[in-house]
Amino acid sequence: MSLDFNSSETHGIIGLIDHLKFRMFCCSNDRRFNFYRNEAEKREILRRHVLLTKKLKMKNCRLKRRGPESGKSTIFKQMKILHMNGFTDIDLLNYRYLVYSNLIQGINQLIEGAKLMEIEISSDVVEDVATITNYYQTTHPAELELTPMLALHIRRVYKSEFIVKTLKKQHEIVLLDSAVYFLENLDRIAENDYKPNHQDILRSRVPTTGICDIEFKYKNMSLRMVDVGGQRSEQRKWIHCFDNVNGVLFVAELSGYNQMLFDGEQTVNRLKYSLYLFKRIVNNKAFGKRTAIILFLNKVDIFKERLAIFPLDVCFRAYSGENEFDATANYVSDRFHSVVAQNMTEVKTVYTHYTNATDTRNIDRVFESCVDVVFRVSMEKAALM
Repeated sequence: MSLDFNSSETHGIIGLIDHLKFRMFCCSNDRRFNFYRNEAEKREILRRHVLLTKKLKMKNCRLKRRGPESGKSTIFKQMKILHMNGFTDIDLLNYRYLVYSNLIQGINQLIEGAKLMEIEISSDVVEDVATITNYYQTTHPAELELTPMLALHIRRVYKSEFIVKTLKKQHEIVLLDSAVYFLENLDRIAENDYKPNHQDILRSRVPTTGICDIEFKYKNMSLRMVDVGGQRSEQRKWIHCFDNVNGVLFVAELSGYNQMLFDGEQTVNRLKYSLYLFKRIVNNKAFGKRTAIILFLNKVDIFKERLAIFPLDVCFRAYSGENEFDATANYVSDRFHSVVAQNMTEVKTVYTHYTNATDTRNIDRVFESCVDVVFRVSMEKAALM
């Protein structure tokens, strides 16, 4: 994403950049479980994680599907809520069908995850599972609808024993972050007069391709925010937008440290790929010598949950500190800061924030800080400070 400042005194751009389009492991933050009772159980979970990673890599052709992003597009939506009077009736209608699609995709992912982990499908819902699977596989994502009959099938399956077992191991499968949230709200979403609320919209997911933008007023400035795709194939479309920018806002999924993604060319660790892309972006000549680099380490809530299961050294083997939030988050932040080219450290400062993109108050507060930073850089460039 990029953000243009237009005022009588300054002109600048913040770029919000996302990199995650394909995911292989995900843990929802909506339903919490006591994942292990002792060290032996924890070791067994980690062993299964390694085995499933190998299985998933072998099944790449089946798992190269778009998943939840790092939160960049959610921040884009937050700007509409905070500074553009929310969403129009047309927007709500579009999001209604997107929520339907996400919900149906979520239950299908749970079914597929159960099969992958060889969890037996409950005999009383075999026909329901077949109906859901057939509908999902034979219908274009944009045409998925939540009919009363389909909602009944989904409700039966979601409450079944095999889905309960699958949810207890949800960190081991491909699953939208919002899947459990939407399934828990199935009755409300299935109502004839359903209109998505702000949380529904913030949690809905659709891949970003190409470039789209919004314009809004912020204090005494007119801002233009541009949402861009982050795949390698997408980067070529937007990198030219960042010539001589005053600031870049890079959104990384902190919780992706034990996940894999397929970036269009190979399967890699999500957080390590984020670090790789951040290095490419922050050291790109297009940003000039004075560019404020703002780093959002996002999905803090999911990251905290994952730390109870997977130590940070599954991603960074050199890490030897405590497996608690402050120590691990600071270590990840330091790794991102360390990739800024040494000859640029005096002119490029990285401003780091820990965020939850679905938390409107959090994003409102952090965004104000980001704008202040970029505004100051813009003023310095104009020699007004």
